[in-house]
Amino acid sequence: MRRFAVLWGVFALLTACGASGEATQDTGEYGDIHLPDAWLPDGTGTDAVADARPDGPSDLPFADGADDTSEASDPGADASIPGDLGPDPALGDPGSDAAHDIDPEVAPPVDIGADGTEEPDWDGLFDPVPIRDPATAECTFTNHRTAFKDGVLLDVWNVSYRSWESRDGTLHPIRIRGFAARPTGTTTLPGVVQAHGLGGYAEESHATGTAALLGTFVLAFTGPGGGTTPENTSEGLASGHAGGYRMFDTVPDPRGSWFWAHAVAGLRGLTCLQARGDVDAQRLGMTGFSAGGVVTLIGAAVDDRIRAAVPLSASGAWDVAVQAPKAWQHSLLTLAGLTSDSPQWTTLIDTIDSSRLLHATQSKILMVNGSSDEFFPLTAHDATFAAIPGDTKRTSLVGNFDHGCYTVLAPEPRETIEGRVEIAAKGGQRMWFSHAFGTDADFAYVPMPPGNLTFTKVGDVWVAHVLVDGGGSKLSVDQVRLWASTDAKYWLSLELESKGSGIYGTKDKEFVPQNPATLVYFVDVTYKTGGLIRPHRFSISSRPSLPAGHVPTILDISSCL
Repeated sequence: MRRFAVLWGVFALLTACGASGEATQDTGEYGDIHLPDAWLPDGTGTDAVADARPDGPSDLPFADGADDTSEASDPGADASIPGDLGPDPALGDPGSDAAHDIDPEVAPPVDIGADGTEEPDWDGLFDPVPIRDPATAECTFTNHRTAFKDGVLLDVWNVSYRSWESRDGTLHPIRIRGFAARPTGTTTLPGVVQAHGLGGYAEESHATGTAALLGTFVLAFTGPGGGTTPENTSEGLASGHAGGYRMFDTVPDPRGSWFWAHAVAGLRGLTCLQARGDVDAQRLGMTGFSAGGVVTLIGAAVDDRIRAAVPLSASGAWDVAVQAPKAWQHSLLTLAGLTSDSPQWTTLIDTIDSSRLLHATQSKILMVNGSSDEFFPLTAHDATFAAIPGDTKRTSLVGNFDHGCYTVLAPEPRETIEGRVEIAAKGGQRMWFSHAFGTDADFAYVPMPPGNLTFTKVGDVWVAHVLVDGGGSKLSVDQVRLWASTDAKYWLSLELESKGSGIYGTKDKEFVPQNPATLVYFVDVTYKTGGLIRPHRFSISSRPSLPAGHVPTILDISSCL
């Protein structure tokens, strides 16, 4: 009891210091608040978490040194110029891998849905007919080569295909570029599309790292207006176009939002994978971090081809998120000249926010999120999770992880937090896709979330007990922890021990010193496979318990305080 009480006192002090202390930017490996290595299977850390970098609000949507508000970095900034659908010289000879290329004659640019054009009319926001048409996608897989990644020999390609964006209510074709990779061999594999965050872009290592981790065919694409080189730069208006207004450009056409265009670009990537003879069209999935996770949720909601989805550090229910005054959306709306009362914002919520769409999903979804995420707080996370029907869903919550501020100020060492991220993200991706695709017998059974958590008052403190799924014959329980917080900003945890019959409870002389009804809390269970050498680990959490009317205390994205 004494040890936890002391920790709780330190926690209270840290919370108080967080309100008045001065944050300093870490100059170490993650000093620029790029995506931690643990989130990326390739270990490059180059995808964008700098949605929350502490440089100041003007940098919020951007990362990797690219200021997305710059017209010079926006290939589609001139809205009067349709995307160029001509030859793609940067990608090499389209016929260099003729066995896999889909290379029909490229047609001149056309507006989609206009009367008299050669394209079908668009029916609804996410019309499956044009999205799934491989002929109009004009997918090319070129510049075939091999690479060795994480002990796996891979085939690698440059990828180019056609998608759309809406400008002033009219759809225009744009060229999307990226990379693809798969383990070498003739086996037909599942296919996974990987999406990046705001200000990010596709890199070859994104495709190769995920392909090596999952053993699948992976397509990593750059969303509209992003990129750094000819081979990974996509056409269209970037997310930061017009001060970031592009993200909220939903009036008169909700498809004007960059999030719509990013999501459709991902679904068109699925179309390219589906058309390949070495991809199993019945086993397709999607994953992504931050804005990539946002469009993964959207895709899983609207496209029944997605059998499995793993959104990382993302949620819908942004109307719930903005209940917190410091929510990141407020800063982005201000930069765009809007507020949460603007029709552009309310239209975005009503039409594109995944929490409004997920009721019809047929996908198995694993939501991975940090307990302190300043972009996607637990209230929004839980509202999104609740919108997913059925029980073919799980969540994995990472204690004291957020969207980058943990590298500036956190109640425990950064390396400790990132170790948990490794288990939840990479371990979660491996487990979830292997389970959904049937590619690894170790993950044939996915444990149920911990449940029936009870607190019993003993004097002035509380003891906890929870029912934990043992994991079946292929898995074993590695660790069970109860996480608790007064504000969902900084967290403490207790390791629970087995009491027999699947019950785990607080250890002797360790208690919860505060009424649980006043706390935010969840239980997280780490499982491991039976391998003697480097067993695989992943975690499954309970849904967070939130006091009635709770609004998380969100870290300020300009100072991380």
